Amino acid sequence: MIRVAGIQIAPVFLNARETWKKLASSIREAKTKGAELVTWGETLIPGYPVWLSPSGGARFNDSDQKTAYSTYWREALSLDGPIVEEMRSLARELGIMFMGGIAEKEGSSIYCTLLTIGQDGGILGRHRKVKPTYEERLVWADGDGAGLRTYPLKDARVGGLNCWENWLPLARASLHMQGELIHVAVWPGNLRNTQDITRFIALEGRSWVISVSGFLRPTDFSHLTKDEFPMIAAMESFDANWMNGGTVVSNPTGRFVTEPLVDEEGIVYVDMDTQTAIEERQNFDISGHYSRFDIFNKPLKDIE
Repeated sequence: MIRVAGIQIAPVFLNARETWKKLASSIREAKTKGAELVTWGETLIPGYPVWLSPSGGARFNDSDQKTAYSTYWREALSLDGPIVEEMRSLARELGIMFMGGIAEKEGSSIYCTLLTIGQDGGILGRHRKVKPTYEERLVWADGDGAGLRTYPLKDARVGGLNCWENWLPLARASLHMQGELIHVAVWPGNLRNTQDITRFIALEGRSWVISVSGFLRPTDFSHLTKDEFPMIAAMESFDANWMNGGTVVSNPTGRFVTEPLVDEEGIVYVDMDTQTAIEERQNFDISGHYSRFDIFNKPLKDIE
């Protein structure tokens, strides 16, 4: 058994330090409940770039958009920075694995990163979203394949993807082929994203799947000033249903074992018996006996 905790909280928007303090408190709470792996939503620290649609994010050379970007970059994390070092220390202190979303900066660019820290506090890997979705490309740079990896936890291997890249068959397959038994799917937050794909990933891979979502309310922008976030007025009409959560867990048969957590903050817990994933692969193993590697690794012209 591996106890997994999905932390669904709102960030202190565009404030990395305060968001980390809030997340760290939730992680400590999860540890008291026996969690061995903790996860949280896409770019929870310092928040998902929700301002793009309501504020005309594609306006070229717009001073307000430049200001918002610079504030976002300021609050994004560096892997060698103090907050990530504190994450590593906390993982080491508690002896649990972290896999969760941050906005990561390198140079003057920002990446949507899924960061994995081991029980000993070491950085096991970082996965930068391979293709930011739609307007996200206005603030996030393209990622790479270096983070398409799985990591050991007890007798299982854990992998994860960011938001819509969970819909990419080849991204999922790359993790399946590494023996993934637990899949972490991180989202900015909305039940419409998690209620179908979560079950499908589980059925396809015969894996445990936790979809962990972010959460955001109109009141979560009230602490910001116009000088650092000129879109503050536009966000007053933010639709709370757009990031209403949706954290949920499916077992390897594609059945939800938790109710989706919607319209509130909280922590979802589940005890994952990884042996059940092996049992379900007796009749369908996408990474083993049910895959025809002699066919599917060839170009189409050679198959014909």
